[in-house]
Amino acid sequence: MKRLSAIVKKSSLEGKLLILVFGTLFVVLVGVGHLVFNGSNSYLVSQKEESLEDLTRALAIVAPATAKGSDTELLERWSQNIRETQPDLEYLVISDKSGRTLYADSKHLRTKHNCSLGTAWWTTARKILGYGHIDPSNIYTVSVPVKLTDGRRVTFTAGYNMQRLNTYVESAQNRTILGISLGLIVGTILSLLIGRAISDTLKKLEKGADAISKGDLEFRLSDLPYVELDRLSQSFNCMVETLNSSYSKLTEQANKDPLTGLYNHRHFQERLASEVSRANRYAHVLSLLMIDIDFFKNFNDAYGHPAGDAALVNLAEILRAKIRDTDIPARYGGEEFAVILPETDVHDAELIAERIRKAVEVNGLIEDRKDRAPLTVSIGIATYPIHCIDNVSLIETADSALYKSKSQGRNKVSIYDSELQEDVPKDNYKLCVLLQAHDLPTIEALSSAVDAKLGLPLGHSKSVGKLASVTARKLGFSAADCAGIYLAALLRDLGQISIPDWILHKESTLSSEEMAMLKEHSALGHAIIQKAPRMSAMLPAILHHHERYDGTGYPSGLSGEDIPLPARILAAADAYQSMMCERPHRPAKSENEAREELIKNSGTQFDPKVVEAMLSVISKRQSSSKNKNHKAA
Repeated sequence: MKRLSAIVKKSSLEGKLLILVFGTLFVVLVGVGHLVFNGSNSYLVSQKEESLEDLTRALAIVAPATAKGSDTELLERWSQNIRETQPDLEYLVISDKSGRTLYADSKHLRTKHNCSLGTAWWTTARKILGYGHIDPSNIYTVSVPVKLTDGRRVTFTAGYNMQRLNTYVESAQNRTILGISLGLIVGTILSLLIGRAISDTLKKLEKGADAISKGDLEFRLSDLPYVELDRLSQSFNCMVETLNSSYSKLTEQANKDPLTGLYNHRHFQERLASEVSRANRYAHVLSLLMIDIDFFKNFNDAYGHPAGDAALVNLAEILRAKIRDTDIPARYGGEEFAVILPETDVHDAELIAERIRKAVEVNGLIEDRKDRAPLTVSIGIATYPIHCIDNVSLIETADSALYKSKSQGRNKVSIYDSELQEDVPKDNYKLCVLLQAHDLPTIEALSSAVDAKLGLPLGHSKSVGKLASVTARKLGFSAADCAGIYLAALLRDLGQISIPDWILHKESTLSSEEMAMLKEHSALGHAIIQKAPRMSAMLPAILHHHERYDGTGYPSGLSGEDIPLPARILAAADAYQSMMCERPHRPAKSENEAREELIKNSGTQFDPKVVEAMLSVISKRQSSSKNKNHKAA
């Protein structure tokens, strides 16, 4: 039973329906057939018995006047006539009231003398049946009392063979079984057809549900049989259409910037990757415009964020008006916008960018210009595959071109030029080429570019390098080692080229995530510089110049003498020079205040012996500076 249950569970829905219908039909048909057969059998037997009883009574009425040979010839003719007209009649026996046979006849008797007259009638009946080799169980006996003409009372007994009736009943039974079998076959075929129709419908529903779960909201059900199933398909299709409409609205909201209605940063990245892939597949060109509103922060501070939002919306409208239908505008972030130009070379991209720049210059992005200076935009252009190899480098090159427009006075359109680009190289391979040269002017120029990115004054890294190298000399380093420390000071913040500008120039306190990103710069700089073998000596100073003497620094949390001495020197020199520079989050300190900070943090942030040597160098430098000023006076 358990095995059968397991087979049913594993069967398909169509199989389950077939088993259910077949089982139901079988039980119903067999039950009905059994009832019909039993009823008809009983009815036929009852009817036959009644007719035989009537026949016997009729025969008894016309019985011969005498049973003991008073009219033998008449009796013989009567008996023969009965046998001919009643084929089921097996024997006739007339017996007196004591049961002795007075007359007996049968189609199996050769002569009437074989009937053993005078014996008990049932003995005579058995002998008669024995002649015909008839099964007594097939004989139906009817006895009728008769009064003869001479006044005697006798019993007229007739035995009828029921074999023909049994044969007829068996034939009826066979017909009933055949009907049941045909009913089962027809029912099975119908159940198979109905089950398949329902199963096919459910399979279509299952296929539709699977398609929807995989994101195919264009799937629809059709051509379902039966009115009910068709209504189900209509309800299903209505549900899918509702889902598709809701999904489209949600997708649009997820992909659009709520303020400008342009694509947001996430969707821009997806589309750019897709367009670059398509351009690569079909060997097409693709250009990218990076657009930034000039002095937008100052505008926001002066006129408020509502005015700034209105300016952003105006710029979005200008972009839509000045680009083609196939172009893809997006708000990249803040006041920065981007436009993807499929199948557009550098020349055509420059024409579109210049059209946008002039429109903004004329419009000013300000509805009410009273007492408000008009806004302008700077635009950078890069083209795939001329300026880059993938979508990431396409953004970087366009951003570099934008920086070039900013550095040349703003309100300009610039095309990326790898040879003339003045921005800090963001390609690690190009940095390695520069570092391999070990050319001091090149490295100093590189450090100046890094200082500019960080918003530090010109020559800041050189000042850190000079103070660090002189302090190292004071501590007994060789001239060659002092030169290495100077180079390490120039390149100590090279890794910050990978840190976003908005983190570097953030005025408020950095979050834990932002601080974690900022702390990666020393490791990034170390990874870049280690590709230049001739600069390997300065790697420890670059990697660990943000360690603290008390072990709370980064990236390794080293403390005390475990921190390389060049790194301890560089940390103190960098801190001292940086304290005297104005930063977004604090004002600049004076020399005396910076000296006090060195002394205050000696033993916690800085190595005491390094602080002592550096203060000696600083005092000597200040004394020398005073003497020069006195002589000049």
